[in-house]
Amino acid sequence: MSVLDFTNSNANQYTWIQRLACNMIRYGCTTRPRHLAIVMDGNRRFAREHNFDRARGHALGADKLFDVCQWCYDLGINELSVYAFSLENLKRSKEEVDTLMDIARGKLKNIENSLDKIHQQKIGIRIIGNLDLLPDDIRESSYHLINETKQYKNFILNVCLYYTSRNEMTNVIKDIAKACEKNLLEISDIDDDLIFQTLLLSSSQTGRMPDIFLRTSGELRLSDFMLYQCRFSLWIFTDVYWPAFSVWHLYWIVLQYEMKSKQLIQARDQCQTMVKSENQFNEDKTQRIRNYFEWLDQQQNVERLKM
Repeated sequence: MSVLDFTNSNANQYTWIQRLACNMIRYGCTTRPRHLAIVMDGNRRFAREHNFDRARGHALGADKLFDVCQWCYDLGINELSVYAFSLENLKRSKEEVDTLMDIARGKLKNIENSLDKIHQQKIGIRIIGNLDLLPDDIRESSYHLINETKQYKNFILNVCLYYTSRNEMTNVIKDIAKACEKNLLEISDIDDDLIFQTLLLSSSQTGRMPDIFLRTSGELRLSDFMLYQCRFSLWIFTDVYWPAFSVWHLYWIVLQYEMKSKQLIQARDQCQTMVKSENQFNEDKTQRIRNYFEWLDQQQNVERLKM
């Protein structure tokens, strides 16, 4: 099956050796990642090195995203979270911000126009971030796609627009404070796990933490992207600019995870076991938290339906 095949991507046109490598990794690795988080960096520098204008660099980067969706699906990675536009990017020139929004507008419209294929392939698309800051038409397209695909989990693409991890954490604290005001939660219910689970609900359709945090372009910065969710992720920084990212880079990254994931998985499982042991004897707290998440899900549904 071709994921997002309406994009006319060349991603599924593998050479025989690429297809062989893909099958060996998919069926040979014992701990394949399921969720990949990517800071897609290097569009402007790629354009500068190839004497392109910035707009073309960003457009090539957007096209690369759909290639990577296909590669991930073929490897058995069924959730991809990408950093498309940070709140910090608002400091860039108006011309560049407008260019980025035009690219986002075009890609979202392409997806909207192909919703029949989205439904056939059961692809979930989520737009995450401060959506109220988006231009009206992009915000409307975003909510439309979220509402149309919210039930699908065959392959999930989380696109972070007008996002920072700090802003996300701030909104989580506000949600918890509102729940306390409504007597859904008690102050004593607030702990690391409650904050984490609330963050996970906002950023992952499957509730799975990213197995890998990837940043392209050689920059050794986190850029405020899913910091809390990636605490047990394998962090990889690669020198290649995002538009030049290839399927071979992805294969290498997945093999790195295969070799290094054991300790990460053990640390994650130990942490989860400790949290469960602390909460298992408090049935009242468990019920309050369950009610809180039901209320939070209803609030998010109302938010999605407002457009």
